[in-house]
Amino acid sequence: MDLGRRVLEQQESRYAEEEDQYEEEVARLESLPTVFEEGEWSREDLEWIIEWKVGVFTKPTLKHLRKNGDEEIRARIDEAVHESSIRSKVKALTSLTGIGVPVASAILLFINPNRFTVIDERAWNVLQETGYLSQDLSDGPTVEEYLLYLGACWALANEYDVDLRTLDMALWALDINN
Repeated sequence: MDLGRRVLEQQESRYAEEEDQYEEEVARLESLPTVFEEGEWSREDLEWIIEWKVGVFTKPTLKHLRKNGDEEIRARIDEAVHESSIRSKVKALTSLTGIGVPVASAILLFINPNRFTVIDERAWNVLQETGYLSQDLSDGPTVEEYLLYLGACWALANEYDVDLRTLDMALWALDINN
């Protein structure tokens, strides 16, 4: 599989066709970074991100998340917004019951889409196939795997001069279409 700026940009329209929540995703990517930065996010915002990421597993994920108190959730989200270390951001989110690295990465995406992308098995597969990643993604992705994945995404986005969101949509679509 050959990657290039043109290939990556063409895949965004395929992603839009395949992803049912595309229009709302775009709207939330515009609004949520400011909402998170100002601390004005709601549980509904968080639940939408979880639904967007996990789909059919939304109910069990939310059931586990609800085991955390509102103050605990707010404190961990605040840490994720304001910590400087990516590892600390992910660990703050994954300290919440029900939140693993994939959901944490989705939350980080909506906190700052210019800096973060969501770890996804489909995108990982394409990065592995094209030589940007050499190892298989574990069943329960770790913080280390996310850091490795994020670094590969930053390198690829820089190499082809595309933003992380375009890259993520393209990688997802390339795996679907493969």
